Amino acid sequence: MKQSQKTESGDPLDLMLIEHGLHQDLCDLLEEIADSLPNRVDGKKARQAADALKNDLPLHHRIEEEALFPLLVKYADDEDNVDEIVARLNDEHVVDESFAEELVEVLENLARGNSLEDANMFGYMLRGFFENYRRHIMWENSVVLPLARRRFPADGLRELSSLIAELQAGPIDQGVETPACNGECEDCKT
Repeated sequence: MKQSQKTESGDPLDLMLIEHGLHQDLCDLLEEIADSLPNRVDGKKARQAADALKNDLPLHHRIEEEALFPLLVKYADDEDNVDEIVARLNDEHVVDESFAEELVEVLENLARGNSLEDANMFGYMLRGFFENYRRHIMWENSVVLPLARRRFPADGLRELSSLIAELQAGPIDQGVETPACNGECEDCKT
């Protein structure tokens, strides 16, 4: 799940749809992991899901919050109620990322081959996350992106493309320090 996808048309809103498709794939992967609990979890799939939740999800949210949403506010009409839409989505992003952090910790342990203390609890956590996130993506695809398509002029689309490129090129500051690794840590061995 890499954020560097390109579209043939170069349309940044098409890129957002592609990204949402990748996040739907992540939800499918999380559902597959939930269905495999407690004893049949594929460590590589757990690692893939953890990496996507830790890296791709925050970057995607950052692109929306620092590029798409501000431009939507800039170009929307008053009757679009964009301030309410953006506030709701920003709140959901905070909840999603907090929830994702908890999932990542357990998924990384599963990727290392460790067993779960409470497989039922983790299954509920996974299902709670991916069910809500699927709704979130569907809402953005059915409300936010069509609104952006109606409101953004050509200059707005070019500006969005430029902002997305800048954000993809830069580091994600999640406030988490990663300890130095010499290739001998548990993550590298899996």
